[in-house]
Amino acid sequence: MKMRARFLMLASGVLSLLSSIAFADGAKCAALAHQSFGTEVKVDSATLVAATPAAPEHCDVRGVILPEAKFAVKLPSNWNQRFYMVGGGGFAGQLSLGPMNPGLQKGYATATTDTGHDSTKEPLGTFAERRADNPHADRKKLDYAYLAVHNTAVLARQIIKAYYGDSPQYSYWVGCSTGGRQGLMEAQRYPEDFDGYVIGAPVLKVSHEGMRGIWNAQAVSTGPGAIAYDQLPLLAEAVYQKCDGVDGVKDGLIADPRQCQFDPLNDVPKCAHDVAGKDCFTLAQRQGLQKVYGGVRNSKGQILYPGQPLGAEIAVNGRSGWLGSIGGDGGMGLGFGETMMRFLAFEPQRGKTWSWKQFNFDSDPPQMKAYSQMIDATNPDLARLKKRGGKIIHYHGWADALVNPQMSVEYYQSVLKKMGKSSTAQFYKLYMIPGMFHCAGGVGCDRADWFTPLVEWVEKGIAPGMIAGARVQQNATVMTRPHCPYPQVAHYQGSGDVNKAENFTCVTKKETR
Repeated sequence: MKMRARFLMLASGVLSLLSSIAFADGAKCAALAHQSFGTEVKVDSATLVAATPAAPEHCDVRGVILPEAKFAVKLPSNWNQRFYMVGGGGFAGQLSLGPMNPGLQKGYATATTDTGHDSTKEPLGTFAERRADNPHADRKKLDYAYLAVHNTAVLARQIIKAYYGDSPQYSYWVGCSTGGRQGLMEAQRYPEDFDGYVIGAPVLKVSHEGMRGIWNAQAVSTGPGAIAYDQLPLLAEAVYQKCDGVDGVKDGLIADPRQCQFDPLNDVPKCAHDVAGKDCFTLAQRQGLQKVYGGVRNSKGQILYPGQPLGAEIAVNGRSGWLGSIGGDGGMGLGFGETMMRFLAFEPQRGKTWSWKQFNFDSDPPQMKAYSQMIDATNPDLARLKKRGGKIIHYHGWADALVNPQMSVEYYQSVLKKMGKSSTAQFYKLYMIPGMFHCAGGVGCDRADWFTPLVEWVEKGIAPGMIAGARVQQNATVMTRPHCPYPQVAHYQGSGDVNKAENFTCVTKKETR
């Protein structure tokens, strides 16, 4: 009985201690709501949140950087003295709360921003429309381009220091799509904000990506060249029949679509007597496909932006990678492109009555120069980032129909040209993933841990080489493959299961010929 009494007293003491600690943490968290972080910052709430299966106990701070850039900063009770910020997608307009959890689970203080507008009230690019009830339109455009991310990163570190009494030892950026562009923009404009960057499928040339959405729509979404969704399996079969074995192995993947000479005029089934049918393509449709694959061009035939990558036509779980790029409504690419041209790309604004059918590929692109300089993350000079020891791991799926993967290759090559091969290798690695759609999905090995190798590189100086990739279906791994630093590719060694990484090695392209 005495032992039981002692146990109960001990347990009661522990509970009392834990309760007092929780109360103290709660009070410390709540105090952030009353602390000043500058005249442009308004903290709306600071609440201690109990642990859940998705995230550990943390202080959740919400507020706004004036005029309208909302932020969330989450501070785990068990902090690892590091900072982890996540990017957004599309035209942003919302806090990326879910993507913060992987960082929180590892003990990172985390942050996100909606970049200055609310997508539920102002969808797509309408946030930048100049109108009487939108007095901050120009600031929203600047915040979306780059400023809100930088301001949030600076503020987050201030909040971290106020809460923990210390600044983070290391800071990391993680983002894909728009989040990838945001990260590259940070590396180019504000390299002091982060020590390491995971850059996924960056829309690094937003201005021209919007133009490509309009080009594709004009080619295959309307008129006699329109491609129906139920024709995509036929197109995918033709592409993979022509391109799958170009890399030396038939494995259901196109290792590098640039190596395949696919000709849509001759390599897809032709309709007899040019009469349209679901099992063939008319001349107008083939010509439309030729435009899509051939890239955006002016009337002189000069290339303005690369064409659709080969490989995204294939369907996974009934959904083709092309569904966001074609169709009667032009798909997501057209929606992004049209709203961009209405409210962001030109001065004066074209306005909501302007139609994508009015875009002129001769006279309009030169008028987008100022917008491009504001929003495109294309500056190859990363000397300041390298000097401070910053690192970048950049990945992109070769079968990405929404954000052209060739842009990632061209940007990386521009950095090589600007900074030299040896210098670039010390801080920047690019990985091109065969068969992967936009950020994830597709027939390739889209599962990979990009973050752990980045931390090892930043904190221990261990440069990444091959990174393990996997494809998972119904919770089962059906394929593994090494992801190789560009320009290396995964080369089949000639024997063994093509679905197992152990039978591949990373080699340079010239060694595979």
